[in-house]
Amino acid sequence: MTSDQIEFTVMTCNIGNGRAKPEQLVRALHASGADVIGIQEVSDEQARALASQLPGEYPHQALFPGGFAGKAVLSRYPLVHIEQLQLSTVRPDLLVRLKIGKRHLSLIVAHPPPPRLAWTGIRFDPQTWRQIQTLAQLARDNTPAILLGDFNFANWWGEYAYLRATGLQDAFAVAGSKSGYTLPRRIGPWKRFQTINRLLRWIPLIPILRVDYIWLSGELNSMGAWVGEDTGSDHLPVLARLALGANSRAG
Repeated sequence: MTSDQIEFTVMTCNIGNGRAKPEQLVRALHASGADVIGIQEVSDEQARALASQLPGEYPHQALFPGGFAGKAVLSRYPLVHIEQLQLSTVRPDLLVRLKIGKRHLSLIVAHPPPPRLAWTGIRFDPQTWRQIQTLAQLARDNTPAILLGDFNFANWWGEYAYLRATGLQDAFAVAGSKSGYTLPRRIGPWKRFQTINRLLRWIPLIPILRVDYIWLSGELNSMGAWVGEDTGSDHLPVLARLALGANSRAG
């Protein structure tokens, strides 16, 4: 790292709409070493635990619980702007701007709704596809920016290729090791399979997909990336060590 760079660690974490129990969740986030955490699927109970048990570690918080639509940011750096993005009628995304030293950095926490099975295959609906496109544009327009979250697509899908083609960097693809698989760690909180859910919800599984991403724009470089500790959710978190370069915009 040069003297005009700042290094910090960012984390994305889908906490499963109550699946990650507060005590295990708080313990895993505390142990992560992350400086900034973007969270998806935040329930009311989980939000209360984050607010009450992590203010010392993460004094700057933006909490918008709402189950599958819930989002949060925990940060060691001040949040100078907080805004919910109404790109989806069912799942608002979250945009914050952080002040890291004398520099501003945009962070977008995203969670597009999952694709659906159609006669042509598994497809995102038109609104969700527009949401994904707009999120990529926002990251480019607000550079330097981090766009992170559960995107509900694998890294061999066309939507992944689209984000790469826009110029965004996948932090794990740049500097990660092994597969980076994050889903499924256990059976998810699916309403349609409640009986199976109750019976199998605590059994650990071996993830086979990478759907959780940290995307970068501007003078941000991925120095290392890895899959984090089990929080009790159906997803595993992803972390990346980032360097913010000298050419990033000053505050």
